Amino acid sequence: MAATIELAPDYYLTNFRALVDFVVSRYKQLLSPAEINFYCEFCELDADSQRLYVRLLSRKGAPSSLGALFREGKLSYSEIDDLGEAIDSLCSAGFLKRNPPLADRELIALFTKAELFSAGPAGLRKSLKRGELEEALLAASFEWRERLMADEALLAVQRAECFQTFQLCFFGNLNQSLTEYVLKDLGLYRYEPYPLDSHQLPFQSREQIEQYLLYYSCLEQAEEVLSGDAGGIHKLTGQLPTGIPGDLTLARRVDRLRLKMARQLERLDQFEAAERLYQDCAQPPARERRTRIAAKRGNFDQALSLCREILESPLNEAERCFAESFGYRTAKRMDCAQTWKNPQPYQPPQEMFTLPQAPERVEILAAAEVARQEEGVCHYVENSLFNGVLGLYIWDILFASVPGAFYNPFQIAPSDFLSPNFYSSRQSLLESRLSELCQSSLKLRVMQTYRGKQGIANPLVAWEALPQELLELALDRIPAEHWHVLFQRLLSDINHHRNGLPDLILFPKKGSYELLEVKGPGDRLQQNQQRWLTFFAAHNIPHRVIHVEWLQP
Repeated sequence: MAATIELAPDYYLTNFRALVDFVVSRYKQLLSPAEINFYCEFCELDADSQRLYVRLLSRKGAPSSLGALFREGKLSYSEIDDLGEAIDSLCSAGFLKRNPPLADRELIALFTKAELFSAGPAGLRKSLKRGELEEALLAASFEWRERLMADEALLAVQRAECFQTFQLCFFGNLNQSLTEYVLKDLGLYRYEPYPLDSHQLPFQSREQIEQYLLYYSCLEQAEEVLSGDAGGIHKLTGQLPTGIPGDLTLARRVDRLRLKMARQLERLDQFEAAERLYQDCAQPPARERRTRIAAKRGNFDQALSLCREILESPLNEAERCFAESFGYRTAKRMDCAQTWKNPQPYQPPQEMFTLPQAPERVEILAAAEVARQEEGVCHYVENSLFNGVLGLYIWDILFASVPGAFYNPFQIAPSDFLSPNFYSSRQSLLESRLSELCQSSLKLRVMQTYRGKQGIANPLVAWEALPQELLELALDRIPAEHWHVLFQRLLSDINHHRNGLPDLILFPKKGSYELLEVKGPGDRLQQNQQRWLTFFAAHNIPHRVIHVEWLQP
């Protein structure tokens, strides 16, 4: 049993200091004067003041226009020796503001329903809901505000926007937090060491940082805007970052936000505005949505033209499949189906099993039955086997020094791992590795990596799902040419192709192997599974679909 790891009471301060020190050491020339002052003045604070500030900065707090709000009397941290002195120090240094002027609604949000009732006028119905109670107080002339604040002091966290820049530079986003360090400290993750050379870092200019901060500001506004009318969406659209030449990560993120806004415009029947927004998006499913809009508006010629455009240069397999099927259906509506190829779905080999119902997963029950019938070994692998072997085979390439791939030492994967650019950014390395693939070299490299990297985080490798017995059997039984085409397909679009692989792999007593997709009662093939099965048929990879029905008592 693993030993329990205890964190120091102020582990969060150690992590915070490491984060800001890391950013200053690599990005100092890109930080604003206010951000540099934030760093320098924080470092001059005494330890208790630093602890308290990081504690409050890491907590949500009640939102206000003046910073996250906290009630001083509710603060209690055992590792801070003198809380009052720490508060005074932070107020003097401009990291906290005591009793800032607040709007009534901001003040009310800080107190419980029971406290609001106590401060309000007599006669308020106890059955009032929270919102109703707040409105009653706001409408009352009674001095409820003075009652609430009689024994209270409020604190507003200041300069949080400065830390946002440090957070962005370190994580590459504003979604992650210091929790990443905690996971490392607890031993939950071990990370692959990779170079973090300054010329390879993702941020190379202050303008780039400002564009990312603007994007996250727009993303935050989008939560409210998307629940409103089209006017708010149009306004937010005009605020989106224009992008930085060569920064594909920012472009992808802005495109994702555009896609969300355009989809909402569709739902509001704002088809022309949605179409314009989709035209600005360079990633799927923008062209699919434009095609559907054209058909919905009766413009079938445009819909077919867009389908042809997709088929000439599909951005991924799902987009190509959509264009084939939607184009054919649209052509039928126009009585010109003879000009369009009918995309007949592949029908894989299928077999029906009738099994007694049991608590185990249907895949496990099917694996046991197949192993019995074939007198072989059958493993439940789903997406873990082929992804895992690929991750082991290209381990060094996955963590190679590529411009913009790594922000900090605690990444499980490069930042572009699930993007269409992952392959193109490493194309020569990957093509060279695949060109040397043969049965012996594959097994040697994979098993060496398996032993040498055991337990280190890799986005393709689920260690607990890769026992050595399964790995060695798969490397011995599956031909090198099959590994080659499987790897090629996975690498062509990791984001979509890493899922949908068959549930089981069978190693019959007589040799070779077979991939088995299991479907329980009422279950059917998903589109990504159907695409994998079609691929197997095209490359002579043995496969079968097993349908399970329960034995009637």
